[in-house]
Amino acid sequence: MDKARNLFDIVRSQLWLLPLIFSGLAALLAIMMISYGHLLGPDAVRGAWWLYSGEAETARQLLSSLLSGLMTMTSLVISVTFVILTLAANQLGPRLISQFMADRQIQVVLGLFIGTILYLILVLRTISDTLGADGVPHLAISAGSLLTVICLMALLFYIHKVARLIIADNMIHALHRDLISTVGEVLPATPPSHGEDVARFAGIGEPVALGKVGHVQVIDYGALTRIAAEKDLRIDVAVRAGQYLLSQGDHFTIFSGAGGDGTDIDDETIAALRGCFTIGLQNTTAQDLEYSIRQLTEIAVRALSPGINDPFTAVAVVDRLAASFEAVQQRPLPYRQYHDDDGVLRLIVNRSDYRHMLNTGFRSIRQAGADQPLVLMRIAARLADLAHSVRSPDQADALREQLAALEETVEKCHSIEQDQASMQTYLSETKTVLAAVGTEPASQPA
Repeated sequence: MDKARNLFDIVRSQLWLLPLIFSGLAALLAIMMISYGHLLGPDAVRGAWWLYSGEAETARQLLSSLLSGLMTMTSLVISVTFVILTLAANQLGPRLISQFMADRQIQVVLGLFIGTILYLILVLRTISDTLGADGVPHLAISAGSLLTVICLMALLFYIHKVARLIIADNMIHALHRDLISTVGEVLPATPPSHGEDVARFAGIGEPVALGKVGHVQVIDYGALTRIAAEKDLRIDVAVRAGQYLLSQGDHFTIFSGAGGDGTDIDDETIAALRGCFTIGLQNTTAQDLEYSIRQLTEIAVRALSPGINDPFTAVAVVDRLAASFEAVQQRPLPYRQYHDDDGVLRLIVNRSDYRHMLNTGFRSIRQAGADQPLVLMRIAARLADLAHSVRSPDQADALREQLAALEETVEKCHSIEQDQASMQTYLSETKTVLAAVGTEPASQPA
């Protein structure tokens, strides 16, 4: 399932996919209209004013005009796209361009324009002066006119869409929506059936390198567990989705036999284990929850740079991050141990936890906004809000670590006494809320 989601995530970000599909559909429509459009006779056409009823020469002129105008509109759409991407890269960060490319509505509009151009070309090349009144494909020409009108309306929608999408708050909202969706896909709905109290396997293992350079996109833990059960192995996976790997390293360690007896592992088994790891050129959200968090964090850090100096955008990011972490608190963390059908522990894996997620979200923003009292106060307020939904002692400890780091940052913040007093007030309120949480998990909702 994770590999399928990873493939879907990669394909979804390709700008060419939907335009290619629309082009194929347009070509199919053109063939059908050319083949059967002439069956509608002149008498029937004259009875419907919305259908084209002219001669072949007039049809050629009409289609040529439509094609010329549509190609001009397409050039405008492409020009607007490049301008928007340039502005987005400067304001929000170049790594967020993929968010624009993955937008289905933008892909549909581009596909509609390219498909209509292909349709008009195919129909135009069949119109000749030798066609009689009964040979003109009236339906094909009428359909071309209708598609051009739809493209004109789509142009207005496209300009409205990209103009709103480049607004920082709208992009932050879109990323937050994707992050909440990723939380539901990556985090399990139920806690593990077996207790996770073993830190690592005993004995001397055989470290194995994956032999590839790139980002870990997906690890097929189910396949690893099956192979380990078949070969009576125990595997300690040191890497996790989102990490960038060099070709050499102790990426996972194999322990042979129930007691780690050091039995040699054949090359075929090692190759099968390596095949459970998907390495790519870029991160994806299939198993990497922190990737979506980093996308939001990047907007805030860029907004706090001296060249932009927009703390309000950073505050908006802090709010969305807190809402996302609240959703994370309500679900169990990714499984760190995997057992076979007989209940034997086969895998101990490295997965992201709540502490790492908080650091990924707030640390860079806190560092970039070290001299921005507004940002620091908002982080303190959101930590207090998150304390109300704590479900485990580990979550409370992670929030306390963030608060301690925030207190040290506030002490070194260069600001006037009034701002210092306000920040200390926020810190005191947050500390009081976290102290009331204690170390006991919050009650489960009914």
